[in-house]
Amino acid sequence: MLLESVIICSIILIISYRRHHFDFKPFNWLPLLFIGFIVEFAAAHLIDAGYYYAINVLTPYIQVVVYACLFGFVLKNIKTYKTIVVLGFGFLLNAIVIFTNGGRMPVDTTLALKCGFIESLNLLQARLVFGHQTLTATANFASLADVISIYQPYLRPQTISIGDIIIDIGLMLLTLELIRKARKV
Repeated sequence: MLLESVIICSIILIISYRRHHFDFKPFNWLPLLFIGFIVEFAAAHLIDAGYYYAINVLTPYIQVVVYACLFGFVLKNIKTYKTIVVLGFGFLLNAIVIFTNGGRMPVDTTLALKCGFIESLNLLQARLVFGHQTLTATANFASLADVISIYQPYLRPQTISIGDIIIDIGLMLLTLELIRKARKV
């Protein structure tokens, strides 16, 4: 869902810019946001490259780096962009469930079973999906985990969390705030 929200928000910003030709006030500490995403991306690809044991051991620490970057970015920009609070709240909900479950987001496997995503299910059960694990009865804050399944006809069936939905809403609100503030300049 996050990828789709980023694409939609980018398209809205591009269309708005082409129509109004405004300047955006730059975000503070923007590289921090990219560092967080790059660290997570690198960890996921190192698992694919065969370094799964090392990454699995380091997962909680990697998550600390990722969420420190995300929260640092939000806190540094909260005075300039008020709606970034919504984004930060979504990050917080995901962080709560991730850090109370050993650095991994529990995932409900119902979608994978119903849609026949056997390979994805096997990878998840083997802890070969960075930062994720199968949802069990002992999971902490299970209601905040990836338990909301989005089925077809959606192009990319997936299971997301309430935190993910709030992050998506936060991205949309932030996009609207960027446009509104830029028009005033």
